[in-house]
Amino acid sequence: MCFSATASFGAAGILVVAGAATLSRASKPDQWLLASVPLVFAVQQAVEGALWLTVPAGHQAGCRLATTFAIMALIVWPVLTPLAMGLVERRRKRRRLILALAGPGLGVAGYSILDIWTHPYMAWPAPHSLVYINDSPFPPLMLAAYLAATCAPPLLSSSIAIRWFGIVVTSGLTITLGLFFVSLVSVWCFFAALSSAILVAYFFSATNNPAVQYWREASGSHPRHLRS
Repeated sequence: MCFSATASFGAAGILVVAGAATLSRASKPDQWLLASVPLVFAVQQAVEGALWLTVPAGHQAGCRLATTFAIMALIVWPVLTPLAMGLVERRRKRRRLILALAGPGLGVAGYSILDIWTHPYMAWPAPHSLVYINDSPFPPLMLAAYLAATCAPPLLSSSIAIRWFGIVVTSGLTITLGLFFVSLVSVWCFFAALSSAILVAYFFSATNNPAVQYWREASGSHPRHLRS
C-alpha cells in the first residue's frame, strides 16, 4: 500500500496471524470463506510489498505484480465478499439480500477480467504511495456495482462484529476518496486489510464458540437471531 514495502509486509504478517486464528475457529464449511478473508488480504499485501521493491526498476518490471494486485482487488473481492458474508448470515432475509449482491459482484468481475486481459495494469511510484493505472477508466456503473458488492454485505449483517468491519471499510473508503484519491485502490485495500482483523472478534465471540453452540443444541434452546 502507500507508505512503504515495510508497511505492506508488516500488514501481511499481522493478517497471517489473524487468518490462522479465524480458520482455527471455523467449525463449519459455511464459515471457511469468511475465515479465509484475512489470509487473502495477507497475500494481496505481500504482493504489494514485493511491488514496492520492483517498481524502481521500471514500470514494465512491476507489470505482473500490479496486474495480480488488480485481479485480487477487482475480481476476487467483489465475488468473495458477498459470498463470505452471506454464507454465515443466520437471518434468512438478510442472507438472501447479501447473497443477491454477488450478482453485481460477478458483473464487476466479468468486466474486470476482460478489461485486465486487454489492458494489463502497471504501478507508478508516487510520494509515499503506489498508483495503479491501465489506461482504461472504470465506468461509473461498474464502480457503483463494485461498491455495492464490497461495502454493503458487511453493513447488512446481523452480526455486530461484521457490521463494524463494514463500517471501518466504508469509512476507510471515505477517507481515501478525500485524501488519497490518486492511489485509491492501494490505500483502501490497506484499510480493508487491517480492518479484517476485526473478524477475529466474530470468530471468538460467544455466539460462534463451538462449546456454546453445542450446549444450545443439547439443551434445545435456539437464539433469537437464528429465526428468519
